[in-house]
Amino acid sequence: MRTCPCGVPRRSGGHNCRACHAAYLRAWRAVHGQTDEQRRRSNARSYLHVYISRGKIQRGPCAVCGEANVLARIRDYARPLEVTWLCKRHHRPPMLRRL
Repeated sequence: MRTCPCGVPRRSGGHNCRACHAAYLRAWRAVHGQTDEQRRRSNARSYLHVYISRGKIQRGPCAVCGEANVLARIRDYARPLEVTWLCKRHHRPPMLRRL
């Protein structure tokens, strides 16, 4: 089993142990912080996922085609619980969709 430079076994698929990886991420985030918009979007997604995991919000079919495998589209990040459920094909911006 491979080890981290600190001598502890590596986490699966990683180059460092969990403690060294966490320390690296803390240092990286201190230098490369999120913008206010990135933080607002991240918080909105986290808030929505908590409601989904607690069963307070149920996933619905795609609003366009009715497919069951859907993603949440949050239009206004100030209201993260107002979502539109879209399949992967319709969730992508029109310019990135295949014809």
